Amino acid sequence: MAFKALTLLSAAASMALALTPPGFVPASQNSLLVAFGNELGTDGAELQQSVTRTQPQIGTLSKLDGTSFAVFMIDLDIPTANPPATDTLLHWAQTGLAQSASPSNLGGTNAFLLTAAAGEAALVPYFGPNPPAKVPLTHRYTQILVDTTGASAANLAKLQQAVKAKQKGFDVASALQAAGLSDKVVAGNFFRVTNQQSAPFGSGNSTANPKPSNAQGTGGTGGGPKPTTVPIAGAAHAQASLMALGLGVVAAACWTL
Repeated sequence: MAFKALTLLSAAASMALALTPPGFVPASQNSLLVAFGNELGTDGAELQQSVTRTQPQIGTLSKLDGTSFAVFMIDLDIPTANPPATDTLLHWAQTGLAQSASPSNLGGTNAFLLTAAAGEAALVPYFGPNPPAKVPLTHRYTQILVDTTGASAANLAKLQQAVKAKQKGFDVASALQAAGLSDKVVAGNFFRVTNQQSAPFGSGNSTANPKPSNAQGTGGTGGGPKPTTVPIAGAAHAQASLMALGLGVVAAACWTL
C-alpha cells in the first residue's frame, strides 16, 4: 500500500513540474525562457496580445550540450464547430538555432540566448497570437525546444515536410517522431493570451453587442492525430489540482508507512 502511494506521489510531482501545459505531448520539465522585450512569458503567464506581436527572444538558464536546435510554438486552443473540442495551429517553426557561449540579459534574467544562424530561414515565420472572439477566449501558446544536433539531412527534410504539410491541426509529436527526434525535446514553456472581447451569441458566452472576430491564419489542411491537450477550462487549475493530489498522497503514504 505504501509503495503504491509513493508511486502515485512521484507521478503527480512529475506532472506538476512540467513546464508545458498539463496533458501536452511532448512534455518538458526544463524551462525555456521566452521574452518579449523586457516581459517574460513563462510558466503559463497571461500576456497582452499587443506585447506578443513580434518574435520573442528565447534562451535557457544553463548552457545546453547541443550545437543545433529548433523551436516550435503551437496554439492549443483553436475553436472548432464542436466546443469544447479544440484544434491546434503552428505559429512558429525555426531550425538552425545556435546558443550563445556566455549568458546575457533576457527579460531581466541571465540566460544563454538561442538565435538562428545567418541565412537560416524559418520553416514557419513567427506570427503573433490573435485569439478570436469565440470560446475559448483564452489560448495557450506552447513552445518546445528540440536538440537537432547530429540529425541527418534526411530527417531534417522529414521535419520540414511535416511542418509545411499542415499548420492547422499540426501535431508536433508526430512530426518529431517522423524525423527521429521524439526523445530530443530539451526545454518547454507556455503562456496565455485572452481575447478581451465578449464571445458572440451562441458560441458559449452571449453578449448584447458581439464584435466580429479576427481571422486566424490556417496554413495547410488534412487529417492526422492531434496532440493530447487539456481543455482550457481545466488548464488554469490543473497545476493547483496536481499539487493538491501530491499533498494528499504524501499524507496517505505516511499513514500506511
